[in-house]
Amino acid sequence: MNVYLQELKMAVSSAIYWTIGLLLMMTLYMMMFPALSKDVSAIQEIFNNFPPEFVKALGLTTFDLSNIIGFYGYLFTYILLIGSVYAMKSGISVLSEEVRSKTSDFLVAKPISRNRIVTAKLMSVLTLIIIQNIIYTIGAFTVAHMIATTSFNQSIFLLINVSLFLVQLFFVALGLLISVLMKKIKTVLPITLGIVFGFFIIQMLNQSLDDAKLAYITPFAYFDAADIIESASFDITFFILNMIIILIFTVLTYFIYNKRDMSSV
Repeated sequence: MNVYLQELKMAVSSAIYWTIGLLLMMTLYMMMFPALSKDVSAIQEIFNNFPPEFVKALGLTTFDLSNIIGFYGYLFTYILLIGSVYAMKSGISVLSEEVRSKTSDFLVAKPISRNRIVTAKLMSVLTLIIIQNIIYTIGAFTVAHMIATTSFNQSIFLLINVSLFLVQLFFVALGLLISVLMKKIKTVLPITLGIVFGFFIIQMLNQSLDDAKLAYITPFAYFDAADIIESASFDITFFILNMIIILIFTVLTYFIYNKRDMSSV
Protein backbone atom coordinates (compact mmCIF):
# COMPACT_ATOMS: atom_id res chain seq x y z
CA MET A 1 0.00 0.00 0.00
CA ASN A 2 2.90 2.38 0.76
CA VAL A 3 4.34 1.81 -2.72
CA TYR A 4 0.92 2.43 -4.28
CA LEU A 5 0.34 5.67 -2.38
CA GLN A 6 3.87 6.89 -3.04
CA GLU A 7 3.48 6.29 -6.77
CA LEU A 8 0.17 8.13 -6.77
CA LYS A 9 1.73 11.07 -4.98
CA MET A 10 4.64 11.20 -7.43
CA ALA A 11 2.52 10.93 -10.59
CA VAL A 12 -0.64 12.89 -9.73
CA SER A 13 0.68 16.29 -10.86
CA SER A 14 1.64 14.92 -14.28
CA ALA A 15 -1.80 13.29 -14.61
CA ILE A 16 -3.47 16.62 -13.81
CA TYR A 17 -1.46 18.47 -16.49
CA TRP A 18 -2.18 15.85 -19.15
CA THR A 19 -5.89 15.76 -18.27
CA ILE A 20 -6.16 19.53 -18.46
CA GLY A 21 -4.37 19.40 -21.81
CA LEU A 22 -6.86 16.87 -23.17
CA LEU A 23 -9.82 18.92 -21.96
CA LEU A 24 -8.44 22.17 -23.37
CA MET A 25 -7.73 20.63 -26.76
CA MET A 26 -11.16 19.03 -26.93
CA THR A 27 -12.93 22.23 -25.87
CA LEU A 28 -11.05 24.52 -28.27
CA TYR A 29 -11.69 22.30 -31.27
CA MET A 30 -15.32 21.61 -30.36
CA MET A 31 -15.92 25.36 -30.21
CA MET A 32 -15.09 25.45 -33.92
CA PHE A 33 -17.95 23.07 -34.76
CA PRO A 34 -20.79 25.64 -35.13
CA ALA A 35 -18.81 27.63 -37.72
CA LEU A 36 -17.27 24.68 -39.56
CA SER A 37 -20.51 22.70 -39.78
CA LYS A 38 -22.07 25.50 -41.84
CA ASP A 39 -19.26 25.43 -44.41
CA VAL A 40 -18.65 21.70 -44.77
CA SER A 41 -19.11 21.82 -48.54
CA ALA A 42 -16.49 24.55 -48.87
CA ILE A 43 -14.08 22.59 -46.70
CA GLN A 44 -14.76 19.48 -48.76
CA GLU A 45 -13.92 21.40 -51.94
CA ILE A 46 -10.57 22.36 -50.45
CA PHE A 47 -9.71 18.78 -49.58
CA ASN A 48 -10.76 17.61 -53.03
CA ASN A 49 -7.65 19.34 -54.32
CA PHE A 50 -5.43 17.08 -52.22
CA PRO A 51 -4.40 13.56 -53.27
CA PRO A 52 -7.12 11.04 -52.28
CA GLU A 53 -4.60 8.91 -50.35
CA PHE A 54 -3.65 11.92 -48.23
CA VAL A 55 -7.27 12.75 -47.44
CA LYS A 56 -8.02 9.12 -46.55
CA ALA A 57 -4.92 8.95 -44.33
CA LEU A 58 -6.27 11.88 -42.32
CA GLY A 59 -9.64 10.15 -41.98
CA LEU A 60 -11.51 12.98 -43.66
CA THR A 61 -13.46 10.65 -45.94
CA THR A 62 -14.98 8.62 -43.10
CA PHE A 63 -16.53 11.35 -40.93
CA ASP A 64 -19.54 13.56 -41.51
CA LEU A 65 -18.27 16.89 -40.20
CA SER A 66 -21.72 18.46 -40.45
CA ASN A 67 -22.97 16.65 -37.32
CA ILE A 68 -21.42 16.77 -33.90
CA ILE A 69 -20.78 13.02 -33.61
CA GLY A 70 -18.85 12.96 -36.89
CA PHE A 71 -16.93 16.11 -35.98
CA TYR A 72 -16.09 14.74 -32.54
CA GLY A 73 -15.06 11.40 -34.05
CA TYR A 74 -12.54 13.15 -36.27
CA LEU A 75 -11.26 15.27 -33.39
CA PHE A 76 -11.05 12.20 -31.16
CA THR A 77 -8.36 10.70 -33.39
CA TYR A 78 -5.94 13.26 -31.98
CA ILE A 79 -7.32 13.07 -28.44
CA LEU A 80 -6.55 9.35 -28.65
CA LEU A 81 -3.01 10.11 -29.81
CA ILE A 82 -2.30 12.44 -26.87
CA GLY A 83 -3.92 10.09 -24.35
CA SER A 84 -1.82 7.22 -25.69
CA VAL A 85 1.39 9.20 -25.24
CA TYR A 86 0.48 9.82 -21.61
CA ALA A 87 -0.38 6.14 -21.02
CA MET A 88 2.81 4.89 -22.67
CA LYS A 89 4.93 7.38 -20.75
CA SER A 90 3.31 6.33 -17.48
CA GLY A 91 3.78 2.63 -18.22
CA ILE A 92 7.47 3.00 -19.05
CA SER A 93 8.39 5.37 -16.24
CA VAL A 94 6.60 3.65 -13.35
CA LEU A 95 8.94 0.61 -13.33
CA SER A 96 12.06 2.24 -14.75
CA GLU A 97 12.29 5.21 -12.39
CA GLU A 98 14.20 3.25 -9.73
CA VAL A 99 16.70 2.07 -12.36
CA ARG A 100 17.24 5.65 -13.56
CA SER A 101 17.70 6.88 -9.98
CA LYS A 102 19.78 3.77 -9.06
CA THR A 103 17.54 2.80 -6.14
CA SER A 104 16.01 -0.41 -7.56
CA ASP A 105 18.15 -2.65 -5.34
CA PHE A 106 16.94 -0.70 -2.28
CA LEU A 107 13.30 -1.23 -3.26
CA VAL A 108 13.53 -4.97 -3.87
CA ALA A 109 15.47 -5.42 -0.60
CA LYS A 110 12.35 -4.37 1.31
CA PRO A 111 10.05 -7.07 2.79
CA ILE A 112 7.75 -6.96 -0.22
CA SER A 113 7.65 -9.34 -3.16
CA ARG A 114 8.45 -8.21 -6.67
CA ASN A 115 4.96 -9.18 -7.75
CA ARG A 116 3.50 -6.83 -5.16
CA ILE A 117 5.81 -4.04 -6.35
CA VAL A 118 4.62 -4.45 -9.96
CA THR A 119 0.99 -4.69 -8.84
CA ALA A 120 1.19 -1.57 -6.68
CA LYS A 121 2.83 0.44 -9.44
CA LEU A 122 0.43 -0.85 -12.08
CA MET A 123 -2.56 -0.04 -9.87
CA SER A 124 -1.30 3.49 -9.34
CA VAL A 125 -1.11 4.06 -13.11
CA LEU A 126 -4.55 2.51 -13.68
CA THR A 127 -6.07 4.62 -10.90
CA LEU A 128 -4.86 7.84 -12.47
CA ILE A 129 -5.92 6.79 -15.99
CA ILE A 130 -9.39 5.80 -14.77
CA ILE A 131 -9.80 9.16 -13.01
CA GLN A 132 -8.48 10.94 -16.10
CA ASN A 133 -11.01 9.17 -18.33
CA ILE A 134 -13.92 9.91 -15.99
CA ILE A 135 -13.05 13.60 -15.86
CA TYR A 136 -12.44 13.80 -19.60
CA THR A 137 -15.68 11.99 -20.49
CA ILE A 138 -17.73 14.26 -18.22
CA GLY A 139 -16.03 17.27 -19.79
CA ALA A 140 -16.65 15.98 -23.32
CA PHE A 141 -20.35 15.38 -22.66
CA THR A 142 -20.68 18.81 -21.06
CA VAL A 143 -19.06 20.60 -23.99
CA ALA A 144 -21.00 18.57 -26.57
CA HIS A 145 -24.32 19.41 -24.93
CA MET A 146 -23.38 23.09 -24.77
CA ILE A 147 -22.44 23.24 -28.46
CA ALA A 148 -24.88 20.82 -30.12
CA THR A 149 -27.89 22.46 -31.71
CA THR A 150 -29.66 19.13 -32.19
CA SER A 151 -29.80 15.89 -30.21
CA PHE A 152 -27.09 13.30 -30.80
CA ASN A 153 -26.61 9.62 -30.01
CA GLN A 154 -25.18 9.64 -26.49
CA SER A 155 -24.47 5.88 -26.51
CA ILE A 156 -22.15 6.25 -29.51
CA PHE A 157 -20.58 9.32 -27.94
CA LEU A 158 -19.89 7.31 -24.78
CA LEU A 159 -18.43 4.38 -26.73
CA ILE A 160 -16.02 6.70 -28.52
CA ASN A 161 -14.82 8.05 -25.18
CA VAL A 162 -14.52 4.58 -23.61
CA SER A 163 -12.22 3.60 -26.48
CA LEU A 164 -9.66 6.06 -25.09
CA PHE A 165 -9.37 3.99 -21.92
CA LEU A 166 -9.09 0.70 -23.86
CA VAL A 167 -6.30 2.01 -26.10
CA GLN A 168 -4.53 3.53 -23.09
CA LEU A 169 -4.56 0.09 -21.41
CA PHE A 170 -2.71 -1.30 -24.43
CA PHE A 171 0.00 1.36 -24.18
CA VAL A 172 0.33 1.05 -20.40
CA ALA A 173 0.90 -2.70 -20.77
CA LEU A 174 3.35 -2.16 -23.62
CA GLY A 175 5.17 0.53 -21.65
CA LEU A 176 5.52 -1.77 -18.63
CA LEU A 177 6.94 -4.53 -20.82
CA ILE A 178 9.43 -2.21 -22.50
CA SER A 179 10.56 -0.89 -19.11
CA VAL A 180 11.56 -4.40 -17.96
CA LEU A 181 13.03 -5.46 -21.31
CA MET A 182 15.40 -2.50 -21.56
CA LYS A 183 18.24 -2.59 -19.07
CA LYS A 184 18.51 1.16 -18.72
CA ILE A 185 16.17 3.90 -19.91
CA LYS A 186 17.75 7.34 -19.65
CA THR A 187 14.76 9.32 -20.90
CA VAL A 188 11.20 8.13 -21.31
CA LEU A 189 9.65 10.64 -23.72
CA PRO A 190 11.73 9.91 -26.87
CA ILE A 191 10.93 6.18 -26.64
CA THR A 192 7.27 6.95 -25.94
CA LEU A 193 6.88 9.33 -28.86
CA GLY A 194 8.71 7.02 -31.25
CA ILE A 195 6.51 4.01 -30.47
CA VAL A 196 3.15 5.81 -30.22
CA PHE A 197 3.69 7.83 -33.38
CA GLY A 198 4.91 4.68 -35.12
CA PHE A 199 1.59 2.97 -34.37
CA PHE A 200 -0.26 6.14 -35.43
CA ILE A 201 1.53 6.25 -38.79
CA ILE A 202 0.62 2.60 -39.36
CA GLN A 203 -3.01 3.54 -38.75
CA MET A 204 -2.74 6.35 -41.29
CA LEU A 205 -1.32 3.88 -43.81
CA ASN A 206 -4.12 1.47 -42.93
CA GLN A 207 -6.71 4.16 -43.73
CA SER A 208 -4.94 5.25 -46.88
CA LEU A 209 -4.24 1.81 -48.37
CA ASP A 210 -7.35 0.02 -47.05
CA ASP A 211 -5.11 -2.88 -46.03
CA ALA A 212 -6.98 -5.02 -43.48
CA LYS A 213 -3.75 -6.67 -42.33
CA LEU A 214 -2.32 -3.38 -41.11
CA ALA A 215 -5.32 -2.92 -38.80
CA TYR A 216 -4.18 -5.85 -36.67
CA ILE A 217 -0.80 -4.22 -36.03
CA THR A 218 -1.93 -0.95 -34.49
CA PRO A 219 -4.27 -0.41 -31.50
CA PHE A 220 -5.48 2.82 -33.10
CA ALA A 221 -7.38 0.67 -35.60
CA TYR A 222 -8.96 -1.55 -32.94
CA PHE A 223 -11.37 1.17 -31.82
CA ASP A 224 -11.59 3.41 -34.87
CA ALA A 225 -14.11 6.18 -34.20
CA ALA A 226 -15.57 5.96 -37.72
CA ASP A 227 -16.31 2.26 -37.25
CA ILE A 228 -17.87 2.91 -33.84
CA ILE A 229 -20.12 5.60 -35.32
CA GLU A 230 -21.16 3.34 -38.19
CA SER A 231 -21.87 0.20 -36.13
CA ALA A 232 -22.74 1.82 -32.77
CA SER A 233 -20.54 -0.82 -31.10
CA PHE A 234 -16.99 -2.06 -30.73
CA ASP A 235 -15.61 -4.64 -33.16
CA ILE A 236 -15.66 -7.76 -30.97
CA THR A 237 -12.65 -9.29 -32.76
CA PHE A 238 -10.46 -6.27 -32.14
CA PHE A 239 -11.81 -5.89 -28.59
CA ILE A 240 -10.79 -9.47 -27.72
CA LEU A 241 -7.46 -9.07 -29.50
CA ASN A 242 -6.73 -5.92 -27.50
CA MET A 243 -7.51 -7.68 -24.20
CA ILE A 244 -5.36 -10.71 -25.12
CA ILE A 245 -2.39 -8.53 -26.04
CA ILE A 246 -2.74 -6.54 -22.81
CA LEU A 247 -2.84 -9.77 -20.80
CA ILE A 248 0.24 -11.18 -22.58
CA PHE A 249 2.22 -7.97 -22.09
CA THR A 250 1.27 -7.84 -18.40
CA VAL A 251 2.14 -11.50 -17.70
CA LEU A 252 5.49 -11.07 -19.45
CA THR A 253 6.17 -7.96 -17.37
CA TYR A 254 5.64 -9.86 -14.11
CA PHE A 255 7.75 -12.79 -15.31
CA ILE A 256 10.70 -10.69 -16.55
CA TYR A 257 10.64 -8.36 -13.54
CA ASN A 258 10.92 -11.35 -11.20
CA LYS A 259 13.96 -12.64 -13.12
CA ARG A 260 15.63 -9.30 -13.62
CA ASP A 261 18.96 -8.34 -12.07
CA MET A 262 18.34 -5.23 -9.98
CA SER A 263 21.85 -3.86 -9.84
CA SER A 264 21.99 -0.17 -8.83
CA VAL A 265 25.07 0.50 -10.93
